[in-house]
Amino acid sequence: MTFRAGTEWDAEDVVQEAYARALKYYASFNGEDFNRWFSTIINNTLKEYKNIEKGVAADSFEEDESEGTPCSYYSDRIMGEVYELIDTKSVVQIEVLTLHFKQGFSPKDISRITDTSYSAARQICLRFRNELKDLYG
Repeated sequence: MTFRAGTEWDAEDVVQEAYARALKYYASFNGEDFNRWFSTIINNTLKEYKNIEKGVAADSFEEDESEGTPCSYYSDRIMGEVYELIDTKSVVQIEVLTLHFKQGFSPKDISRITDTSYSAARQICLRFRNELKDLYG
């Protein structure tokens, strides 16, 4: 990591942040291929660290203001239907929507633990919410 981060100190910062994220998002680990899962987290952490170092603004979008609050009043039956609908989507959409609806992760969190960018994760969640609005009103 020292070679990729640039200095020993930067590498330490990246690895420490990656471990913190791994602990924070451990519920997203499905029990298969830990090395791949953690590698994705550390690579995403390094990308974010390098962008900050270059002065490139990370996604500064304020999710709390636009995403609304998670809906916790759906009945178990409706949530079962929602999960079935999620299972009809593409592999990437299933991963994002499962993390968002079943585990409560925000699009920003999803971008930190998967190969999906923040904007793509946000779009997937937004489009699915709109689909649910059309179905359930």
